[in-house]
Amino acid sequence: MSKLELHAMPLSPPSRSVHMVLDLLDLDYNYITVDLMGGATRTPEFLSLNPQHTVPVLIDDDHVVTESRAAMAYLISQYKPGQLYPTCAKKRSLVDQRLYFNMGTFYKRFADCAIPVGFATTNTIPAEKIEALKEALMWVNQMTSCGFVLGGSMTIADIDFMATMSSLEECGFMDLSPYKNLVKWSSRMKSMIPKYQDNCGKGATELGDWFKASYKP
Repeated sequence: MSKLELHAMPLSPPSRSVHMVLDLLDLDYNYITVDLMGGATRTPEFLSLNPQHTVPVLIDDDHVVTESRAAMAYLISQYKPGQLYPTCAKKRSLVDQRLYFNMGTFYKRFADCAIPVGFATTNTIPAEKIEALKEALMWVNQMTSCGFVLGGSMTIADIDFMATMSSLEECGFMDLSPYKNLVKWSSRMKSMIPKYQDNCGKGATELGDWFKASYKP
């Protein structure tokens, strides 16, 4: 039995990012599906793992990591140190910058558009939120001009961005054709990430269906 456990939900982009890293590193793990919509993150058992009641939660023996980007960095550092998350402080700081950019800007602006619709608190997206997301997409398009999110090789920033990008693609409320570098990069990542359809594609489709059930363009 694997000592690694991922408590996650396929619909969740942060869950998918950690799932992709586990497969990229070819690690043995147990995937435990958490029914967030059904209240499974509010049970005493789950709250003992993560009082913030969010997914994903990564467990490695007695070590618990409750934030997706921290979990990705931990997996690389613990099991396969290298270019995916460089040990060089200067190179690592650039990867960290991309991770924080995704968390605070790219993923956040996507979520600001999609999550309220998914939860049916509205069925439209305000124009100002679309414009904010377009600005983020312009920056990401520039970042991916060399074929990866950072420089000339894959890092965990590519995995993190792919969890966001796949969700945006499946929700389908934005015309992504103007962002040619980004579209090309996305296609490349889908071919490079092991078991992509299982660890990201299917969950992105679930999220897209959840969003589209309430969206009225």
